[in-house]
Amino acid sequence: MTWKFLLPIIADCLAILIALYFLITDALRQSSSSNGMLSLVTFGMCCWVGLCFYLHHIGKITLATSLAWIPAIPLLGYGLLVLLMVILKPDFK
Repeated sequence: MTWKFLLPIIADCLAILIALYFLITDALRQSSSSNGMLSLVTFGMCCWVGLCFYLHHIGKITLATSLAWIPAIPLLGYGLLVLLMVILKPDFK
């Protein structure tokens, strides 16, 4: 596996883990009674990553890499924005 495939897959898996964290903590605290949409999106992302791994496994590496980058680009952009906010600590006055 190349970095062109692993980087977006790692970003997608981190997003899945963060969503699972929110689902589990909400369930344990019983603070939210309806997490249906987040559950559906999390399940969809799991299927998306599984499809990318399957396509990579059967030899469609270019298609698998392209599909993995589709959700990874906005996720990495958002992560960069959050990282810049933490580092620069902007004053919004």
